[in-house]
Amino acid sequence: MGVRGSYEQELSQLKQDLFSMGEQVIEAFSTSIELIKTQDRLKMEQLIADDAKINQIELKIHDDATMMIARQQPVATDLRTTIVALKISSDLERVGDLAVDILKAAKRMEEKKNEDEINAILEMAEVAQTMLKEAVIAYQERDMMRAQKIATLDDTVDKKYRLYIQSLFTLTDETNAEQTTQLAFIGRYVERIADYATNLAEWIVYETSGKHFDLN
Repeated sequence: MGVRGSYEQELSQLKQDLFSMGEQVIEAFSTSIELIKTQDRLKMEQLIADDAKINQIELKIHDDATMMIARQQPVATDLRTTIVALKISSDLERVGDLAVDILKAAKRMEEKKNEDEINAILEMAEVAQTMLKEAVIAYQERDMMRAQKIATLDDTVDKKYRLYIQSLFTLTDETNAEQTTQLAFIGRYVERIADYATNLAEWIVYETSGKHFDLN
């Protein structure tokens, strides 16, 4: 196998690792939202521990990409593809961290349910999950148009988040201040995950076109 063939094989494996990482991150986020409702403490602890696996995948991607750049010394499109893989893996790892942050906040909540607030979180999270899924598919298929559409969903999350915070603190009293604080944190984490999904879309557009676009 020639140098070019070797590089393409390594790059294909790198992208597959990244796709697998994306699927695991989406699953972690989805499960963290479900556990807000069920308050299953054992599953919460397990999911928090599983974040180490996502971190390990990111480290492997970084090590592999760094070695590819050192050995193959890619230029132009090849170099851009490798750098984008590094950037996307970092953003996905951060989404995984935010899923853990959601769980930690949920653990600090009281057992009693705040149905309206939790339903609002679920609505935001559903859109954010769609954004992540679309970003992972767009990356796999190098679909720039699909990536660009993610920004419109981010606007939806931002609007829901603003309304959620306004409603949350309008109803606050001293007896449930801690509960409200944790709910506010969770809402913020979901909103940040949507921002990271938009970041992923921007990197996909850059890989495909070679141009930087601010989709926020």
